[in-house]
Amino acid sequence: MAGTLANAALSTKVTSDEKTLFTQICDSIGTSPSNALRMFVSAFNRRGGFPFDPSNPYGLPRTTLRAMEDAEQGRVTGPFESNEEMWASIFDDGE
Repeated sequence: MAGTLANAALSTKVTSDEKTLFTQICDSIGTSPSNALRMFVSAFNRRGGFPFDPSNPYGLPRTTLRAMEDAEQGRVTGPFESNEEMWASIFDDGE
């Protein structure tokens, strides 16, 4: 595909706010919206699907995702009065 002339149009609809933000971000990183979309299509095709995990678009580590889920489900302890109290809670094996 390298060297092939890009001549096939691709079109989609987004909200005005999404387009504005997309354009601003592209400008801030020094690329055009068209080039950003071409890069996405190229990465999508090379990977055979999304070049990122759609359920984790920011690429957060699994430990962070688990901690976020624990917080959302109320599976957290604290607040703590000191760092020592917090660490004791973390390393407490329940005995």
